[in-house]
Amino acid sequence: MKTNLVKVALMAAVFVVGFSSCDDDDPTYTVTLVASPSNAGVVTGGGDYKKGDIIQLTATANENFYFVSWTEGTNVVSTEATFDYTVEGRDVTLTANFNEKKIVTLGAQSNTTSPGFLSVSEGTTYSFNDAFNHQAAVDIFCFYEVGNDIALASPGSNITGIFGGTETDPANWTTKNTTLFNEVTTLTVAQFDTIPNGDANIQNYFSANAARKKAKLLTKDNIYAFKTQNETYGLLKVIEVSVGADGFVKFEYKTK
Repeated sequence: MKTNLVKVALMAAVFVVGFSSCDDDDPTYTVTLVASPSNAGVVTGGGDYKKGDIIQLTATANENFYFVSWTEGTNVVSTEATFDYTVEGRDVTLTANFNEKKIVTLGAQSNTTSPGFLSVSEGTTYSFNDAFNHQAAVDIFCFYEVGNDIALASPGSNITGIFGGTETDPANWTTKNTTLFNEVTTLTVAQFDTIPNGDANIQNYFSANAARKKAKLLTKDNIYAFKTQNETYGLLKVIEVSVGADGFVKFEYKTK
């Protein structure tokens, strides 16, 4: 009887060991994570896992970038920077996609180091002389004036007495685009930061009734909506201001 019990016990032990060994030998699959562009952010959570494992993947944007989506090839896997991913029975490469924020520094009329003119449609800044040669592209410029401090306007605002009154003065250009601005007090900085570039809701912050040809007395964390001559709608957040004719305004903007 004892012999039979010993045999049964040994068989059970062999079964348990064999089962555990099979479990330990389950294949693993590699989850490779990539940031695009490579300098735009940090990705964590990749590695070797078994099929069915649920792992947390995180994409953290570097300064001046924001997260857009996780993709595998052309397929969007998630639009959340952090999400739970279920490992499939194959190796995969997941890409965390980031976009660069649109941040510009525009100098006032006597600033010799920062360009003062912005083409929203081109995403390009121009110096005073270059702007004259690209009149049709210019949507916004920076200027300083007592009573307005550092302000933003456009050639169509017909501001005089700032840029010298010569042929190259925006007030005398032959093509003068008009951009309108209204301050947005219903958005916090944190809320602005969550709005993606291209979001359809950007247009809703522009108010034709409240719009003016100047955004004046700019200070850090001001948020303005704007509409350009070609009806591009945008939001801008003031990041830094230096007051004076040689001053500047640094801001981030998003368009729809």
